[in-house]
Amino acid sequence: MQLQIGYSLDEELSPIIPVLKGEVKSDIELVPIKVKGDELKFKINDLDLSFLPLPLLNFVSGVKLLSNGAFIVNRLGIKRIINKDPISSICVRGSNSTEYYFVKMILFQKISPIISESEKCTGESTISFSDYDISIDSLWEKHCKDCPIILDLIGSLKLDINILSKLKMIIRESARLQEERGVIGKFSKELGLKGRESIKNFFELCYKKKICTINFDSIQII
Repeated sequence: MQLQIGYSLDEELSPIIPVLKGEVKSDIELVPIKVKGDELKFKINDLDLSFLPLPLLNFVSGVKLLSNGAFIVNRLGIKRIINKDPISSICVRGSNSTEYYFVKMILFQKISPIISESEKCTGESTISFSDYDISIDSLWEKHCKDCPIILDLIGSLKLDINILSKLKMIIRESARLQEERGVIGKFSKELGLKGRESIKNFFELCYKKKICTINFDSIQII
């Protein structure tokens, strides 16, 4: 069985690389399809499954999410391109990206998104997962202590629970190999209670700020 999986950042694929390389034995073949961040919500119906930014759940209902294979970062911040304060624009992969919502929720200033790849950024700043001038991760830590920074979950509108349950085992084994190699962390392999707490806190804060319209209880994670 061949299944298409949508993604927008190459880093998202890290947990499933062993599957893509055939290191995990299975009768399911995953075919990655790169999609621009803001186009994903229009193509989710055409793809078997996708790496979905958390805010996308505000616009698409009925998505079944996996607790395995999440795209998680250890660091998140804003890197200045122009030495200006306050910053008024930031380059992001999509206006519905989780990292941009973190900026909107946590910073007490309005920063307009510019949809652009970081290396082609024409804004005053860009999102960074390593070196940055303004820390988002330390501010998030105050809202959710010791919580992972979860940016995307694998989800599907099309696949039934039987296929998704089989995929869970395959992706978990793939992520286990990547964790052993030091490529990803334990929460990417399996969200666990702390990972779910992080997602819950994200949506609670997002709803409180009147940016999100859904809450954690309406989200289906298997």
